[in-house]
Amino acid sequence: MKTTINFLLIFVLLNLSILAQWSSNPAVNLTVCDTTGEQALAKIVSTSDGGCYISWFDTRSGSYSVYLQRLGVMGNKLWASNGLLVSNNPQDTWITDYDLLADENDNAIIAFSDIRNSGNLNPVVYAISPSGDFLWGNNGIVLNPTSDFQPSLKLAKTNDGNIVVAWIISATRSQVGLQKISPAGVKLWGTNPIILQSATEGLNYPDIVTSDSGGVILFHTATTGNFPAQTVKLRAKKINSSGTVSWDVSIQNIGTIAAFTVPKVYSDNNNGGLIAWHDDRDNNNLQSAFVQRISSSGSLYFPVNGAEASLLANRHKFNPVVAFDNTTNETYVFWMETEPNQNQNGISGQKFLSDGTRQWTDNAKAFKNLSAPNTTSISYLTAEMGNGKAYLFYLEGNASGLNDKVEGFACDGNGNFLWPGNFTVLSNPTSDKLQLVSTVDVYKNCKLAWGDNRLDASGIYAQDINPNGELGNSVVPVELVSFTANISDNSVILNWVTATELNNSGFEIQRLQNRNIEQTSEWIPSEQNWETIGFVPGFGTTSESHTYSFVDNLTLNHNQTLFYRLKQIDFNGSSTTYNYIEVSIPMPDNFVLYQNHPNPFNPITTISFSLPVEADVTIKLFNMLGQEVAIITDGGFQAGNHQINFNAQNLSSGAYIYTFDASTVNGVRFKSTRKMLLLR
Repeated sequence: MKTTINFLLIFVLLNLSILAQWSSNPAVNLTVCDTTGEQALAKIVSTSDGGCYISWFDTRSGSYSVYLQRLGVMGNKLWASNGLLVSNNPQDTWITDYDLLADENDNAIIAFSDIRNSGNLNPVVYAISPSGDFLWGNNGIVLNPTSDFQPSLKLAKTNDGNIVVAWIISATRSQVGLQKISPAGVKLWGTNPIILQSATEGLNYPDIVTSDSGGVILFHTATTGNFPAQTVKLRAKKINSSGTVSWDVSIQNIGTIAAFTVPKVYSDNNNGGLIAWHDDRDNNNLQSAFVQRISSSGSLYFPVNGAEASLLANRHKFNPVVAFDNTTNETYVFWMETEPNQNQNGISGQKFLSDGTRQWTDNAKAFKNLSAPNTTSISYLTAEMGNGKAYLFYLEGNASGLNDKVEGFACDGNGNFLWPGNFTVLSNPTSDKLQLVSTVDVYKNCKLAWGDNRLDASGIYAQDINPNGELGNSVVPVELVSFTANISDNSVILNWVTATELNNSGFEIQRLQNRNIEQTSEWIPSEQNWETIGFVPGFGTTSESHTYSFVDNLTLNHNQTLFYRLKQIDFNGSSTTYNYIEVSIPMPDNFVLYQNHPNPFNPITTISFSLPVEADVTIKLFNMLGQEVAIITDGGFQAGNHQINFNAQNLSSGAYIYTFDASTVNGVRFKSTRKMLLLR
């Protein structure tokens, strides 16, 4: 008899803590790199194992070089302490913006500009494997070696496994360069890049997000006129897999965006994108925050020229950032808010429905009220989304002009604060902090990186914060993929699989027995009746999948219901108990004599058998000469599964034969024989 019971997959997040590199002290943080010279302009991206890459520019050798570090899920450095040198090709004495992402294989893709080509600022792109290997050559791929000034690179993955790079080409009117790179480092759009240009407009500040069919959506500004009398609009284009433009849509056609404003662009994780910006379309010398979402087909979700985040009068709303919930299609927008003279600073936010309808009143919600005049500044806002929570992080400055604090908060869909004290300080040494960036990992922990002058010119520091607002205690799952039970040979075999583990000492197996009961859907096993029947060691901390098994040998009675559950225990003694599974024992459909267990044994063993109907049963033991040495049982038994414990303390070591003879009132008779081995 063998019956298999399958159960739904379950996923459980356990809040487990072990000693790690992430700091729980906001005065300490994790030092990514703070060595000789300046380390600046950090970027951070998550990897599939819960870790991240952090990149930066570094002057330890006298001029700007590019470095990269890979961190494990708990913040441990996986490469050299001060990072991996990506490029020490010549740079100007100042640097432009660049980009970093992790591809589908957790390779780091990093794109920036340098002046290796006879002093011309040209774009290059590198691919670095998780083990630190240079996949596209030690010197990367030069994208467009011309005399043009080409800064501000942006990256996006395509859904067919390639990488698209976009950047500015400064000519008489600025243009956008585009190139698609295969995983092998092949330029798929030709030796020379695709160049988008206009006869009347300068195209600037390109940014790209993944779309469908191997394409991307490109956002950019479109500028006419000369500074300071420039007219700046926003556009979006679909670039298909072959590099041609499928559609071209106006995002903001009023032209009231301030020169040098850089909009923020985000993927909606559904082949479309979002863009946020501020403009003064009312010509009242007050900036207001706007957002637009566009689909892969070029359809606008929000009103033409963008959904305005707040109608509150007499306020500037600067530098909006977005957190998008793709499970509800709701958009969260946060911005720095000031009074007209910009001497008082606060933070406000708005939630939009999928059509751009404001949800937190027309005047939005104030999360941080305006400060007293000239006492506090707010900068470098960055937003993330995870598990229905919107996260916002920012630098807060003091009256002396130092950005001396990294702070953040989480809110729910109603705008309610979710962390103790509302705001959480992530870093508070009295040192100037710059260029805050963030990412959210696969476990919905947020990780941040920034430049920090706490030791010298500047170093790179990082901090994690879990969904509960705690620092240095990453919520990483012992992720239970499946938990199943099989009935075989009068035993229950439990099997379970984990996808990841952290600090996992092992699993305690617990059982609850009930006989001849009929449960309803509301019935819950009583907590005090659970018994611990075994323990299986875990694999500590691992991002690999592991399979476990446990055999429960017991008397299985027909119409009996058994319940099993796992209690995961970490090395510090913390534990979490998973939901139970239920096993119903069916009536045996055959006479069966099972192998005794254990075998070999000393001196006690268990003999199990099944009866489909009531029967008289005799079990006898014989030595290898055929001599009867014991009658193990002789009597009547009900239909079902049975176990007999046999003590052979009076027998000598050796092999024995046990026979099973069952007869029913209807004249049915069943016989079976098995061998057992006694070892003293």
